[in-house]
Amino acid sequence: MLRHKPGLILILCAIGLGAACRQDMQDQPKCKPYRESESFSDASCMRHPPEGTIARGMLRTDTQLFTGKMAQASTAPPAANGGSNEPPDVTAFPFPITPEVMTRGKERFEIYCSVCHGLTGQGDGMIVRRGYRKPPAYTDPRLLDAAVGHFFDVVTNGWGAMPSYAQQIPVQDRWAIIAYVRALQYSQSGHMGKGGSLTTNTNTSGSANSNANGNANNPANSNGTATQSPTNTSARPGNSNTAAPSPAGKGAQKPAGGQR
Repeated sequence: MLRHKPGLILILCAIGLGAACRQDMQDQPKCKPYRESESFSDASCMRHPPEGTIARGMLRTDTQLFTGKMAQASTAPPAANGGSNEPPDVTAFPFPITPEVMTRGKERFEIYCSVCHGLTGQGDGMIVRRGYRKPPAYTDPRLLDAAVGHFFDVVTNGWGAMPSYAQQIPVQDRWAIIAYVRALQYSQSGHMGKGGSLTTNTNTSGSANSNANGNANNPANSNGTATQSPTNTSARPGNSNTAAPSPAGKGAQKPAGGQR
């Protein structure tokens, strides 16, 4: 037995040293939220970002693009601005509306909007047929005269029974959807809405179309660079000889069986 004691002692020493050097991940030195810390003068483990820090992708200097409002507040009295002191809605798109943008808008519209508004924008979507509150048709005179900034504000912040879609739809896609809504309005009423045709603001893009008040009855821009016939998403801008299919693409839905 005595001969084996030195070996036993060595084994016990190795086990003790190994246990002393072992460190589980849950025991590592680190800061946890709301924990106290001796490393900082304020005794808080959570640190505040330096003053003026802006998260990546959150530098939103283009007011018209990200809010749908004019950069400066309205100087008109509230009664002349719809009873509000908020900046007025923009009446033109903040970037050129290309066939690619229109195609993207159609795709996003059918995913997020058609369930309520229907594929043709008549407010006869599937969940409306199941009893949800019916939204107004896009051909309603009030919406025909609404500025594009109004639609952006509704998608971003919600309106009435419609919730905000700011989390689901990125900013660029919201404008693409609105461009497609304008195409739906024009295809069914011949009216492009307040602000004229699918034009852009020069205040937000150096390459934007300067015609912010285009002719509502002539959507084809004479310069052929920033606009196109809104009822033809595959035609080249300015090509008036190309047939214009229905923007709904999949055909009109059957009307809902009466208002609920």
